[in-house]
Amino acid sequence: MWWLLHNKNQAFAARGVHGQTIYVDPTAEMVIVRLSSFPQAKNGYIDPTSLPAYQAVADYLMNKETETTGQ
Repeated sequence: MWWLLHNKNQAFAARGVHGQTIYVDPTAEMVIVRLSSFPQAKNGYIDPTSLPAYQAVADYLMNKETETTGQ
């Protein structure tokens, strides 16, 4: 299934059980593919750490590009 995350970058993700994720952030021009075998099948156990981590990577990439281009 595809999930709209309603975050500031309008990210969306294809998500499966046990942490499988394809995370797409169009604003940061970033895709993260996570292969996982988390012991519990529910994403609710993983989301409190995974989703902020994905956003942090996007923020880092966008800040790095701003520093490089000066825009």
